[in-house]
Amino acid sequence: MQIFKFGGASVKDAQGVRNLADIVSSFGSKKVVVVVSAMGKTTNKLEELVKLAHAGLNYSEILNEIKQFHHDIAEDLSKELPKNYLKFEESLENTLNNLSEYDPMLAYDKVVPHGELMSTSLVEAYLKTQVGSEWFDARSAIRTDQYFTEANVDWVVTEKQVINLLKPVAEERVVVTQGFIGSDVEGNSTTLGREGSDYTGSILAYCLNADGFTVWKDVPGILNADPRILEGTEQYKKLSYREVTEMTYYGAQVIHPKTLKPIAQKSIPLIVRSFLDRKLEGTTISSDNTTKTIPCFVFKGNQLLVTAQVKDHSFMDEKKLGLILQVLDLLNIKINLMQNSALTFSFCIDYKEFKSKRIKELLNRDFILSFESELNLATIKNYTPDSFDKLPWDRTVIMEQKTINNYQVLYR
Repeated sequence: MQIFKFGGASVKDAQGVRNLADIVSSFGSKKVVVVVSAMGKTTNKLEELVKLAHAGLNYSEILNEIKQFHHDIAEDLSKELPKNYLKFEESLENTLNNLSEYDPMLAYDKVVPHGELMSTSLVEAYLKTQVGSEWFDARSAIRTDQYFTEANVDWVVTEKQVINLLKPVAEERVVVTQGFIGSDVEGNSTTLGREGSDYTGSILAYCLNADGFTVWKDVPGILNADPRILEGTEQYKKLSYREVTEMTYYGAQVIHPKTLKPIAQKSIPLIVRSFLDRKLEGTTISSDNTTKTIPCFVFKGNQLLVTAQVKDHSFMDEKKLGLILQVLDLLNIKINLMQNSALTFSFCIDYKEFKSKRIKELLNRDFILSFESELNLATIKNYTPDSFDKLPWDRTVIMEQKTINNYQVLYR
């Protein structure tokens, strides 16, 4: 059993869908579950759609763009729009009509999953002409809580449902399903966090005891930096689960942060390969130890620095720190960098407007809060003396930390 995950870039047009079909077909009679993301930049468009519809503004132009984009791909593939696709297009239109009635995070999860549902409907309709395939709704198997936009998986229920519902189909034919989405106990669609399709592949690999999990990307493998930011990047041939877990913790975009834990528990190898050139071996991630030789550079924009200062001139002690961390846990917010002094606790997070508002609402009573946005965070993992030369020379440093292996700097 093999799990293949294809991201939005791999199915951004009709040629990408054909290429996906060629890759899957080349594996012959092997059992393959194909996890597919929304096509191209559809998720970004759907996020714009949510904001407009939730605010009661006119969203027809963006909706038409999304529909036309998918219609053009279907036409290029010489396929009529599948009934499955038309069902989800209609569902999207109906959902938008009364979106303002819902909490923003629930509204997001009502709309955005349509990208994956429409994408897989088109991909599976084409793949069926090449191999025996079947469309599968990931929401029927992946059970989550109601933490909308970043839902947590109920592993007991999910494993049972994957074995009972998905496995019998996957034993017989190629399955095409959605990344990024699940459903709660009430049947509401939920999402697993941006770029969550990797995590979906990992969930299915774990539940199906897969022999391997391959993520097909537009890079030859895992590189030590984003080639769009740094020149002269190097590729890792092999990495351990531990190394990649640390890289994703600091924000490396190659794999969703939650991806490694499930497959590491069952020692399922993960291979990152290029869908542009399938002859390349890619990068293999396994339990094998690797030598730390190549520094890894991670750059994150859109950072928010929050500083909480005590109001009564007492110390920022463990009790007050616990109160702040409780709020961040409640909001499912990950800290990217933090520092504390006698009177303050500062932490850097990814900026999301509605979450920053909630932080203010929940902590304003006990702390004096200040916010600094539009910042950048750079991390060098396994740094060397000359690796610091690759950081922006004209940066204004806001905060920095250095350990024996890693260096982080928050800058404007």
